[in-house]
Amino acid sequence: MLHTPRINLFLASALLVAGLSLHGQQAGVSAQQVMSALAGMRSDITLMLDRQKQLSLRIEGLEEEQNRKNEQIRQLEALCNALAQQNQSLETRLAELQKAFEADQRARKDELRNLSKDLTNVIKSSTTPPAPAATIPANMSIKELKVESGDTLSSIAKAAGCTVAQIMAANPNLKSADDIRVGQVLKIPVAGR
Repeated sequence: MLHTPRINLFLASALLVAGLSLHGQQAGVSAQQVMSALAGMRSDITLMLDRQKQLSLRIEGLEEEQNRKNEQIRQLEALCNALAQQNQSLETRLAELQKAFEADQRARKDELRNLSKDLTNVIKSSTTPPAPAATIPANMSIKELKVESGDTLSSIAKAAGCTVAQIMAANPNLKSADDIRVGQVLKIPVAGR
């Protein structure tokens, strides 16, 4: 099947041959020379048509490639829009979580404050007053005693006729009943004045 450009070329060639034949007869050019020139022109035209076909195919390929690129751009734009919407959704959710976290923090602080007040009230109400300090009765006098090896506050108290608490009251520098050492001088309450 002949393409339209080839039909046009054929008609143009036929007209040219007829015109050249007439002109050639008048100018003294032989039909052989006209045919040779026409053959060269036909060859040039065929090469041009082949080149035009190649260029048309190349243009079609470029157009297809451009269409693929446009489709990729459209898909990327759709993806960007979806990501932007997802980002907006995540930012909204993050803001909600931040508010919830802050509200939870405030609630926990309030709860701790209330628990602290309750604990303070419980401690105040359950605190027993300290036991009264042992006192030295008026009928006792104070005598100094040097601690010897093997002495304990209970053995010293028994020998002196007083209590360990009375010895501790007479010696406020003692922290406990075991806080004595050999050579230490203690004030000991003894019965009778």
